Amino acid sequence: MPGAQTASRSPQDRRSRLTRLNNQLHTSGSRLPRPKDPDTQESRLPRPVNNLPQERSLQKHPGVDPTGLDTIEATAQSKLSWDSPKPAMTERTGLQRVYLEGLEFLLGKINEVEVELTKVKVTYYQCEEVSDDSFEEYLKRCDRNFLNGNNDLRKHNQKLEVIDAEMRIVALLNQLRELAGDPDTIMFLTEYWDNIKSTTDSLRALLHTFQRTVLNRLKTNCISYHDSTVQLDVSVKYTDDISGYLTSIEKILTNTQILLKSFNGGLHQDLYDTTEFSERILVSCDLKAFPILRFVSDVTSKIETMCDLARQWIQRDETYMYDINNYIKQTRSITKRREDDLRSQKLKHKRIGKTVKSSYLMLQNNREKLQKIETELNCLEGQLEGTQNEKKCKHEEKQQKESMVDFLKITLSQTKRNYALQMKRSKLLKQVKELEQFLGEIEKELTKIEDDIVVKAQEKVLLEEKVELSEKSYSSLKCDMDKFSENLSKLEHEVTDLSGQLLQLEIIHTFKTSPEKIEEIYDRPSTVKLAPSLKEKIQRKRKMQKPS
Repeated sequence: MPGAQTASRSPQDRRSRLTRLNNQLHTSGSRLPRPKDPDTQESRLPRPVNNLPQERSLQKHPGVDPTGLDTIEATAQSKLSWDSPKPAMTERTGLQRVYLEGLEFLLGKINEVEVELTKVKVTYYQCEEVSDDSFEEYLKRCDRNFLNGNNDLRKHNQKLEVIDAEMRIVALLNQLRELAGDPDTIMFLTEYWDNIKSTTDSLRALLHTFQRTVLNRLKTNCISYHDSTVQLDVSVKYTDDISGYLTSIEKILTNTQILLKSFNGGLHQDLYDTTEFSERILVSCDLKAFPILRFVSDVTSKIETMCDLARQWIQRDETYMYDINNYIKQTRSITKRREDDLRSQKLKHKRIGKTVKSSYLMLQNNREKLQKIETELNCLEGQLEGTQNEKKCKHEEKQQKESMVDFLKITLSQTKRNYALQMKRSKLLKQVKELEQFLGEIEKELTKIEDDIVVKAQEKVLLEEKVELSEKSYSSLKCDMDKFSENLSKLEHEVTDLSGQLLQLEIIHTFKTSPEKIEEIYDRPSTVKLAPSLKEKIQRKRKMQKPS
């Protein structure tokens, strides 16, 4: 049997086989440099293979620069691809080069994790190529040897245990040694125990490497830098997306850590994921009796999933930068148009204000004229009434004097000639004549006053019409002015919002593409604060935003 033949290899044969495999991989050019210190945790990671995943380059958008510099050729391919060739260094200048190289550095870290993970898998499954068939074949050999061990125990009426932890493997080996079981089985299971222990240690180290070199950098650098006080749909959407990536990665990371921790005492099989490979080995292996066989494939699958999610996160971050750049261009264009509209509307508002003010002054002038005419009219009516009263009094006085003249005439006709009475009568006649003249003048004055009243009354009617028209005109203009002012206020608010959004977008752009911030990706000490140049740039943008 092939399995028995493989299990019967001596440790010397296996070492020579691995050495030969390593030499083949080294000559193929796929081998990565091994750690210099053999005692470190990373030195226990497996060796590389021929078909390791190649480093993936960032996607490119045609004619769009994620950093706003527009340095990408307009003739670039429109297809989004992670495998597209890197642009020449001369084409990736300035902040664009810094930003894209920062993302490529992160992708390189993911690629390193995937390369090391592939090496772990190749060493664990003891194969020369990465294929599910090779992996399954190794697990089938393990399954057969575990079955052989259980058969030996069953022959001696020993209790069989589910092999779901390292301690179960140790217990099984101890029982087989005590019962003098099949030597090939014992040797194979001993090698498997050493293999899975070494692989578990490597996976722990690799998981820590992923968390330290990939996840922590993503959480620190591939973020939105969004100020929640300013509503930016593009940033809100990006924040929601990366929150989903972060939640998924942290959940998988936690489950993987728990699973690795449970390796010694008893695996948390409830944390196993259902994958195509797990369904496949479920048929070819007895996973109910030996769930340990599913352990490594599940952990490696989880790490691969986290790497895929991390790569999606980086791709989303790059897309976010393209979106930010486009939004800056669009918002800047819209803001400029709205600011031009605002200036035009303010001039129009000023002209309307002058018209309203002129209409109001005309209304006030007409009101003052009307008030003056009403005062004059009241004065004339008072004069008319006074003159009429005076006329009445003089008329009554005249009648009295005429009655006295008539009485004296009768008296003189009946008596002797009386000089005193004649003089008195003559005087009364003179007074009557004077009163007649005075009454004539009063009549003229009354006529004049009445004519003046008629004129003023006509003027009053005309001015009342003017005031009414002025009030209607002013009310209409004032209503239009109020509506225009309301629209102008809305336009000012819109311009303010657009300016705030533009400022926020530019600040995000400054953060995302700043060499000072991107330098933090490259193992920059966490104690180093934001560089003064970046602070000054952001403060300058905010000052420009404040109204003068």
